[in-house]
Amino acid sequence: MNPKEFLTPYIIANVFAVLMILIGWKKPRTGKIIWGFIFLAAGLFNLFHGITKPDAYLAYGEQAVFPFLRDFINGTFSHMTTPIVALIAVGQMMIGFFLLYRSNRLTRPGIVGGILFLIGIAPLGIGSAFPSSLLMAASLILIYIHLPSRE
Repeated sequence: MNPKEFLTPYIIANVFAVLMILIGWKKPRTGKIIWGFIFLAAGLFNLFHGITKPDAYLAYGEQAVFPFLRDFINGTFSHMTTPIVALIAVGQMMIGFFLLYRSNRLTRPGIVGGILFLIGIAPLGIGSAFPSSLLMAASLILIYIHLPSRE
């Protein structure tokens, strides 16, 4: 895959991540709602494409930073792409629902799930618009810190 294909989405993702850091710091409730809808949309997108275009996910193997991750994507993942992507998509949708939940009882675990997910995709390198996923995780950390303890 040509690196130029990633340039525009890469820039957009990183600019968005910086904006979300600012929102997470200044308007944590707004940030949690935005992230809730993003995780829901990402989950639906991945579920649909995991079923209809599973081979598209194999391109992430080329960009993976670690050889063991590349080997996993080109090996086990390539033979079970749809079920694995579907599981990831369900996780993303759960995070989204938890972030949109009115009470912090589920919101806080949703934020932690979002942080772990975003840190987890960072080793996909340019495929995850690195370092945007780490910046996005930072925005969720700010939301976690600045959300009122009781809602």
